[in-house]
Amino acid sequence: ATVTEINRNLAATLKLTGPSLISNPSNLTSLSKTILSLLNKQHTCQLDMGPFDSTSSPDDLDPGVIESSEYDWLVIDTALDVIVSLSHVLGPTFAEFYKLVDKSILRFASSSESYERSTAVGVLAECIRGMEASVTPYTSSLFQILMHRLHDEDAGVKSNAVFAIGLLIANSEDEREIGKNFNTVLANLEPLLGEDEARTKDNAAGCVGRMISNYQDKVPLGAVLPALVSVLPLKEDFEENASVWECLVRLYSEGEPTILGLTPKILPILEQVLGPPEEQLDDETREQVVQLVKFLHGKQAQLVKKYPGLMAAVNG
Repeated sequence: ATVTEINRNLAATLKLTGPSLISNPSNLTSLSKTILSLLNKQHTCQLDMGPFDSTSSPDDLDPGVIESSEYDWLVIDTALDVIVSLSHVLGPTFAEFYKLVDKSILRFASSSESYERSTAVGVLAECIRGMEASVTPYTSSLFQILMHRLHDEDAGVKSNAVFAIGLLIANSEDEREIGKNFNTVLANLEPLLGEDEARTKDNAAGCVGRMISNYQDKVPLGAVLPALVSVLPLKEDFEENASVWECLVRLYSEGEPTILGLTPKILPILEQVLGPPEEQLDDETREQVVQLVKFLHGKQAQLVKKYPGLMAAVNG
């Protein structure tokens, strides 16, 4: 329990203080060794728990071992929280740390336990986000595991996988590897946009937004945009609104014909996202959406006037 608390406190402190806590290289070296030992079940607090085996079935274990395994995962889970915090505070330089732990995280992403897979894939997404372009050398190995997890039986794993894939496409500079996987990703997004699970659908929409924003020429907008608009507004993962609306606003600014033709369907969606709950949009995205409403009012005032919420934005 002491180790899990230390991990939790360290993860929280890193988020608050930034990289100053690990500015001394020796501190980061020491931390990396500790985290790696925890992920590999070689830390002192784990030595009485037996060798690591992420493929064992709970049916094969007695209750005492299961309880021990649950504690063991808690230790690993909080160590992964530290990794996520490090990715946030170190940014692109986190790639040097990631190469020490990537195999361990990928192992958990292939676990027989859905909660381990979901957590690990979520951690991969945050690592990709933190590394930005420095994720490039890992593009192939990440695509391999994430494409596999895109078909996972667990909804949480699938949601995290599609979120991570969108971030990988947006951040990696390995255009060859992205090109190899692009059409396959796009084909897999169509059924995900039709899923009942709201978070999966929202993450799929966010992924579509990132794909269009970064590789518009590779996306058949005439087919993809109507499918994207049909799942809006997002219902659960409001963070994805940033990538969705950045994409749509830019298409409007370019006068893209498909998005212009979808305006009658988009106007009521705009009214909903500008309404409650307020946390649907961060401040930057809200400003983009308001400017879009004003732009559309300038072009099609009679249509926009049908929506009081939009007129409030125009006159605000």
